[in-house]
Amino acid sequence: MDAFATKRLESIFGKKVPPIDLMELVDVAITVRRDEGIGLELKCFFVISMTLTGPCVDIVKVGDVLLHINGVPVVAMDKVSKQIQDSLKFQPSGKVILKLLRMKRQIPRPVVFPVLPKRDGYVYDTLVLYLLKGIFHFGLDVKEIEGKLVVCDTLENSLSDITFSLGEMIIDVDGEKTTTCAAFNDRVKRSMDIRNFCLVTVETPATDPLKNMLRNKISNALKDNRINRIPPDAKYYANEGIAVFKKHGNDPLKSIWMTPDKIQKEIMRSATDLTTHFRMDDKVKETDVPSEWNSRLFVKLPPMKTLESESPQQ
Repeated sequence: MDAFATKRLESIFGKKVPPIDLMELVDVAITVRRDEGIGLELKCFFVISMTLTGPCVDIVKVGDVLLHINGVPVVAMDKVSKQIQDSLKFQPSGKVILKLLRMKRQIPRPVVFPVLPKRDGYVYDTLVLYLLKGIFHFGLDVKEIEGKLVVCDTLENSLSDITFSLGEMIIDVDGEKTTTCAAFNDRVKRSMDIRNFCLVTVETPATDPLKNMLRNKISNALKDNRINRIPPDAKYYANEGIAVFKKHGNDPLKSIWMTPDKIQKEIMRSATDLTTHFRMDDKVKETDVPSEWNSRLFVKLPPMKTLESESPQQ
């Protein structure tokens, strides 16, 4: 592992860099057309998605870290396109060598882990799950089916998508057996807090009858109604909202729109100018979503239009 790759690892994981033997450097050659580019979407030098018709399909993997382009270190995200164009030297197309840092997704089960009881007709793998917060969503949907945790769905191009496969049954995390979603989440969190990665052992059916049986179990589990627990902080505010609806649910609705005649009467009554009736920021305090609320239900709205924002600039 060279110094540049080591420095990039430290920028990703901080002081808790996973063991170097979990990483590998890969050189890949792709043919790039000047008018198309390499077809990769990057975030913090990570490949987070790629176009299905691009030159990197089946060569570069989602989760790879871009290090060099034709031997030149990539030090800025906004310089990648220019480096590609410069490497083509005004030719319509050409070969580009990418140097990538690839994190291993599967390793042999450590000998220090407890002996794993194996069943006939199943194969066992030990997967490496990394903490890449802010780069990838976790995106894992597991369900408890007959005493086992089964991977039922993953979000495309998420951390789980590049680590797990549908139908895998989670046996243990870092050698500790987990049979419930709560136990799995707790064990993964503890490992991530300590060293930024964890080892997950999974069991997968190897024969077609077993695969079909598991497929039917997953299908039935997905048909069940979802029961998602509301976090305590969100539950508190939800109860407040429900109480307000119960108290004022039958009250007649009041319009917030002011017709021109009402506006004129208000102008005559008050000494302020017309713009005060459009300035909502005097009465509404904007607050951000608390960082501890891990929910995708919250969206950020653009600021409200005011008379000042819509008036032509002098």
